[in-house]
Amino acid sequence: MHVNSGPVLSGDPIAIIAGNGQLPVEIAQSLQSQQRRLFIVAITGEAGADVEQFPHAWCEWERIGRMFRLIKEQNIGKIVLAGGVVGRPELKFTKLDWGGIRTLPGLLAALLEGDNAILSGVIAAIEKQGFEVCNIAEILPQLTVQSGPNTSARPKKPDLQRIREGVAVTAALGRFDIGQGCVVVGGRAVAVEGAEGTDAMLQRISAMREAGRLPKRRGGVLVKSVKPGQDERADLPAIGPDTIVGVSEAGLVGIGVQAGKTLMINKTETLRLAKQHNVFVFGYDQPVADSDDPSA
Repeated sequence: MHVNSGPVLSGDPIAIIAGNGQLPVEIAQSLQSQQRRLFIVAITGEAGADVEQFPHAWCEWERIGRMFRLIKEQNIGKIVLAGGVVGRPELKFTKLDWGGIRTLPGLLAALLEGDNAILSGVIAAIEKQGFEVCNIAEILPQLTVQSGPNTSARPKKPDLQRIREGVAVTAALGRFDIGQGCVVVGGRAVAVEGAEGTDAMLQRISAMREAGRLPKRRGGVLVKSVKPGQDERADLPAIGPDTIVGVSEAGLVGIGVQAGKTLMINKTETLRLAKQHNVFVFGYDQPVADSDDPSA
């Protein structure tokens, strides 16, 4: 059964299946500020200890049955998936519980395919238990990059053209489940995001500048997009403080990301660093419009 998640009504309790990174904690803090009941199922070996400040339980990947049972015991029917996973989950067959055994064929098939297939397999396994998997951007739109300039620095017309070019590149590559981001410098895509992630891609740009393969002069943009056909209830594009620092060190002038569908981790610190490094953060809509900045 496929459930299309609409906006969640205020007060609905939410369970967070938490991987690594800061996002699970940010989601929990936002839900808590809305006085919404929450419960975190923290994946052992992935989630950080900071999730323990909220109602939680630790669970191994193999204990899928226990994971579902914990959430049902909390009388919660809505789930969000948050945080990263280092590589593909290594399922230890000796630890599988009955829930893990029942979902094993579908998960094994997904593990042999790309990231989108893995996420779809996880979501399907959750839905079969009667839960609704929700879109973080719909539940907590305040965590996303908003349309237009999000910073005092603004993209100029050449930067907007670079963003348009980057959107075309990510759309083409996303069909092959390659990645969500690329870097455009001087009118051409000079790097695309692979399995190594955005930070490593930006480090490659820095290395290319040092090697003289790119101009030393500052310029170019990072572009991130939702993959075509991606289930937006998991693995939305995200930027954060490390992204700003990486963009600055790579000699880029800004970031163009899909408005309302890209998460901004630690928004206060991200925007502070963007101002410090004079990096713009621009939320683009489809199509990318020209700037109304008269200085562009």
